Amino acid sequence: MKNRFVNLWIIWTLVGAGLIYGVAASDAKKSMIAIIANVLSISPLIGLMLALGSVNAFRRFSDWLLRDRNSMYYVAGGITILFMLPGIMTLKFDPYYSVIFATIVCAGLGVLKQSRNQVFTFGWTDLLLWFVLWIPFDLRWYMGMLPAESDSYAWWSVAVSVIGIIGWYGYRGADIGYNLVPKFRDLRIALLALIMIMVLVAPPGLLTGFLTFSIPKSFNASKIIFSFVGLFLTVALPEELFFRGILLRGLEKQFSRKWIPLVISSLAFGLMHWNNASTLSTQITYISLAAIAGVGYGWAYRKSGNNLLAAILVHTLVDWTWRIFLTT
Repeated sequence: MKNRFVNLWIIWTLVGAGLIYGVAASDAKKSMIAIIANVLSISPLIGLMLALGSVNAFRRFSDWLLRDRNSMYYVAGGITILFMLPGIMTLKFDPYYSVIFATIVCAGLGVLKQSRNQVFTFGWTDLLLWFVLWIPFDLRWYMGMLPAESDSYAWWSVAVSVIGIIGWYGYRGADIGYNLVPKFRDLRIALLALIMIMVLVAPPGLLTGFLTFSIPKSFNASKIIFSFVGLFLTVALPEELFFRGILLRGLEKQFSRKWIPLVISSLAFGLMHWNNASTLSTQITYISLAAIAGVGYGWAYRKSGNNLLAAILVHTLVDWTWRIFLTT
């Protein structure tokens, strides 16, 4: 690995450390040890996730992945150490969970590495690994594996993203379009998709009473910016990676009719929101609106030439607008 990747990793890790510290320090219930543990555990993963968003940096990283026979063990070992760090520092270390985590990461990366020379389609192996990584995270089954003072959701969202990027994009060689370097075209597509989604989603949401429009009495600039960055890193990026980059892109290699993968991935994305509501009517409404939004994210992904950044941006903008002006 050459200096470009390492330099980007260091820079983005420092940025991530600042973000994590700012969020963790605002929680009066967290001890200083827990705050430091969160920073040291999450920020290197954020740095890695963002550094790999540079095509040139990723190319250097990918060359190392495939050249070094032990790269998988280094990657899995490094992520496992970051997983164990909060427990070690807060004296709540659980060796059993650590072994389980290390085994899952090694097995997942190992299987994807062995599939390197196979054409990327969303086959049964991809489906199984997709479920193993995404479903327990989405249902919050993983959260209890970290100490109570840890920012479990942020850690897992970033970790699952990093494992997915390295596994499918690095070892599997899947053309998922993971490029976080913005172009004007991506911004234009994201804004257009935002308008289309809001036109299709907001009216039925308001008419059914599922959504309520409200204008905040005051705006906290720093809080709004932190909210946007948080949504980008821990919500939009992992969801678009798994539902558009891996699922939609993989299914496109399976079906000649392009509408089928878009419908399947959008319905799967909508169904993911089932557990976010408590009553049957709100669950059905939530699924329907999320599925429509999923079509919009898929359109942005395809329109940009299968570039995940466009889908991540519009997803972030939708959730951000929803959080500021709409309540469920």
